[in-house]
Amino acid sequence: MATETAPVNNEVALLLKLLHKPGDPIVLTNIYDEASTNAIISLNGPSSPKLVKALATTSYGIANTFSVPDASLTLNQNLAGVQKIAPLARSAGLPLTVDLQDGYGEFLDQSIYRIIYAGAVGANIEDSYPEKGFGDGMSCLRSVEESAERIRLAIKYAADVGLRDFVVNARTDVLRLKPNPEGWSREMMVQEAVKRGKAFLDAGATCVFVWGGAAGEISREEVILLVKEFDGRLAVKLADGKNGLSVEELGKLGVCRISVGAGLYCQDMDCLRKKAERILGGGQLWSEED
Repeated sequence: MATETAPVNNEVALLLKLLHKPGDPIVLTNIYDEASTNAIISLNGPSSPKLVKALATTSYGIANTFSVPDASLTLNQNLAGVQKIAPLARSAGLPLTVDLQDGYGEFLDQSIYRIIYAGAVGANIEDSYPEKGFGDGMSCLRSVEESAERIRLAIKYAADVGLRDFVVNARTDVLRLKPNPEGWSREMMVQEAVKRGKAFLDAGATCVFVWGGAAGEISREEVILLVKEFDGRLAVKLADGKNGLSVEELGKLGVCRISVGAGLYCQDMDCLRKKAERILGGGQLWSEED
């Protein structure tokens, strides 16, 4: 068990926690390496508004820097990615939260300690088993009770090293399950997300992240319901499609946290491929399509 004081002050964790305001959400443009981190940090220029309030990693993006699937990203690999990003966050005076997947099974304590000693003050912890995927109904998820207990323990481990206000963004993947578990309707799945989310909040989570899948889409009506059920402590992923709710719209609906997940990484890589293909095909770097 770790007994040393964390190298990052609890005031930084508290700062991150206080940024989670229903109706005035923290917006996180998830990063995955030094280049993406520096690009985001550069938005906070000396003469420009401080647009960036905090930094958050994407495990999908970090996994791709190691050429492995997201579900296969090991704790050591994830930590190696975080260790490259954390010093940049610290130099910029920005709190850092880490996509910790499910907390790495039986290594939850070491996962929390190690990201804290790297410089993080928060973590995403999901209720699914990364290695199982989403194709086998409720067996892909930990029970409500086990998931809530893991959140409680994560918060305890952080407090043990001085971070009493460590931020846990507790993710439930019930809306991601395919086929729908046990033949449930969408409404039944949303109610299961509500049940899980309330248990996670009772365990000490700062907010509940209801993930609608890679595209991030949950409907306006679902957002309204979840905001009400969680007293505004709802985190969502910004949808990828053009018909998805905007940051401004989600804020008006009362969410407290918005992230892009792997969205920027995927768009970065898509842009790189398209430009490279155009150049290799005899074209210009510039295009009216850009």
